[in-house]
Amino acid sequence: MRIVNLEPTPNPNAFKFNIEELLSNDARSFPNNEAASRDPLARKLFSVEGVDSVFYLGHFITISKREGIEWGNVMKHVSQYLLEFDASGLKDLAQEQEGQEGDASQHPMMQQVTELIEEMVLPALANDGGGLEVLGIEDKTVFIRYQGACGSCPSATTGTLMAIERLLQSQIDGELRVLPA
Repeated sequence: MRIVNLEPTPNPNAFKFNIEELLSNDARSFPNNEAASRDPLARKLFSVEGVDSVFYLGHFITISKREGIEWGNVMKHVSQYLLEFDASGLKDLAQEQEGQEGDASQHPMMQQVTELIEEMVLPALANDGGGLEVLGIEDKTVFIRYQGACGSCPSATTGTLMAIERLLQSQIDGELRVLPA
């Protein structure tokens, strides 16, 4: 894989690696090594000392490091692994996972919420190396899980969360609340 460039994110513990090759059309988030057991790229990246989480989508990978670890060695080893990695196996993995996905919620607003977030929120989060997953809706509460750089970013639980809530309230239902899971 060819690394196009590296970008810092608003999260000081996360860095975005922009890749020339398309990795996945769907977000893949791995909060720990155990979650990466079936993904060869994420497994390889977790072998780097200090890697805390791996998130990738489209043409980028976001690596979050553990607090107190310096970026120098992490970036060096992650870059080396990415340059050597053959991404052809990721396409087979994506096809296998497509058949396993189910509908997480039957709430009547779920489709509206998901479509609005995909259109208005995810592109902005991806620019900063992050994403989010809508986990479900109970009554008037939307539950989300931040991914990538957003997963441990201080602004995700304040400004970003409030902006998402205001967007959903103005476009779908004024009583909606958004909570991170």
